[in-house]
Amino acid sequence: MIAWQYAYLFVVVRGGDHLVASIDGVVLDLSRDQRTPWDVLNQLGADGWELVTAVPTAPMTIVRDPSTTHEVPESFWVFYLKRPRLPVVTYAST
Repeated sequence: MIAWQYAYLFVVVRGGDHLVASIDGVVLDLSRDQRTPWDVLNQLGADGWELVTAVPTAPMTIVRDPSTTHEVPESFWVFYLKRPRLPVVTYAST
């Protein structure tokens, strides 16, 4: 039987911007680290992680963007990931 390791991304969508706000519970500083979900998924995919599903946490709302004073759609998503937890294989020395 395969044992799985799980992780999640919390993603903020505002207007046309998609940013990862946290990776497996570790909050990112969005003023310095503005990675898209696709950047993070590609990076984690190289380590064996795969996307299981992405679900919205609440319905999309319309908010006023403070930088432009325009109204933009905003939503929050959780991306769930998994990868196999492979057993450690030790070899007897010969």
